[in-house]
Amino acid sequence: MTNMLWLSAVLYQLIVYECLVRTVRAGARVKRTIIGRYPVCPRGCTACSPINGCVSCEPHLFMFLHRENMREVGLCTPSCPIGFYGVRHQYFNKCYRCHIEHCYSCFSRQYCTLCEEPYLVNEGRCIEHCPPGQFYANFTRECKDRVDCLPGAWSPWSECSRLSQNCHNRRGRQIRTRPVLQDASPNGNPCPDMIETQPCRLPLRHCDGCNSRRTHTWKKKQRIERRRKKKQKNRKKKKKGKKPLWGRRVDARGGSGGNRSRGGNWKGNEKFGQRSRQLQQNRTCRSCGRSCMRRRGKKLKAGVSVAIRHEFSPV
Repeated sequence: MTNMLWLSAVLYQLIVYECLVRTVRAGARVKRTIIGRYPVCPRGCTACSPINGCVSCEPHLFMFLHRENMREVGLCTPSCPIGFYGVRHQYFNKCYRCHIEHCYSCFSRQYCTLCEEPYLVNEGRCIEHCPPGQFYANFTRECKDRVDCLPGAWSPWSECSRLSQNCHNRRGRQIRTRPVLQDASPNGNPCPDMIETQPCRLPLRHCDGCNSRRTHTWKKKQRIERRRKKKQKNRKKKKKGKKPLWGRRVDARGGSGGNRSRGGNWKGNEKFGQRSRQLQQNRTCRSCGRSCMRRRGKKLKAGVSVAIRHEFSPV
């Protein structure tokens, strides 16, 4: 029974090998190509095994061996994972583990690029503190002679915030910031502005608070004041261009109504003066008719200054 099991296992391995690969000799190089369908090899493998995974990789890929329980499985990868470094040979490329103490990622066997916390990188080694004359760069986690400030990317603009509590004020402000990725050393370049602001406009809104009532009252007073000033201005214009409607007064002393001279004498029309003296002698006059009064009313409404002459006749 044991011999039968052993024989069946050997036959299975021979069938898999014949079905999967064939050997093509080209000079001193041996190349294996897939000709079978079972099991399906991962992408990048030129040969594989159901137990050990990839056996060989394409020329531009690295062979990475990782442990699964009690066996090692091969994978073909374009770059080695963290904690490993790649070496290119003539016929294959392989990933090797970093053996530098406290090293997290390395470039070669003796050069570390990133150390475990809290260790620092200094010339490919992991140390606890920077040597004298050097400063720690917290972004790259290495020691340098000079460290400049390294700002990050700008954040999006914030929402437009109102500058005052007045509901009718539309002016606002937007703010954006950026973080500091790496602090500057005393001899390095300081950080630029980390905060920027810009003006913005807000839509009008209706407020129900006390501030809104005060604003409404103030607006109402402003409207009333504007109307009052406008009426006063129009009144001054009319008064400036207005002329006397009744003509000049007739003085009992014989002068007509008008401007007085400095000596107190009246300056008037001579005809009017003569007519007035006749009236003083006769002491009688004749009033205007109804048609005359209607004409006078129309001319007053039109705003035209007209001198109305009274006709007097003796009885």
